[in-house]
Amino acid sequence: MDNPTDKSLGPPAPAGIPRRPGNSRLLAMLAAAEHGILYLVSFALLALGVGILALMTLTIVQGGVSGAEKIIIILEELLLVLIVLEIFVTVQTHLEGGRLQLEPFIIVGIIAIIRHILSVVVRLTIPVNPAESRQQLTELAIYAGSAFILVAALALTRWSRRRPTPPGTALPDET
Repeated sequence: MDNPTDKSLGPPAPAGIPRRPGNSRLLAMLAAAEHGILYLVSFALLALGVGILALMTLTIVQGGVSGAEKIIIILEELLLVLIVLEIFVTVQTHLEGGRLQLEPFIIVGIIAIIRHILSVVVRLTIPVNPAESRQQLTELAIYAGSAFILVAALALTRWSRRRPTPPGTALPDET
């Protein structure tokens, strides 16, 4: 039936799909298109990171905000750059032939939640009516709970990667 050393038709087709020479050419074209788009996304992410840093610098230099507000702006914008770079690294890993992993997306979520927590904390320093203050505290509690859940998911992901597997079983990433 199939000769394991014959690679002329590419990888075996999924069940129910006939394996034809045209399929492998189409798959190769789609893979090339995917790589092209991923390279464009990579360059766009780098440009976005540089743009965020430039706008942050411009905002700080122009002034008009207090020293504490400048620190918060710098911290929030640097966290945003970290999010962009984490996505960039994920795209680069995929371009190098690696599989998309869950862990970088969890990290991005944690960083994003921390950014939101910082903005709520800053808003809490401004005196408001009790209803708004209660809403901000509720928002803060929800963000804190979300951060806890994502940190637990990250720990679980890392723990499951280190867990020994019985001989003869393959991890999902090895298939």
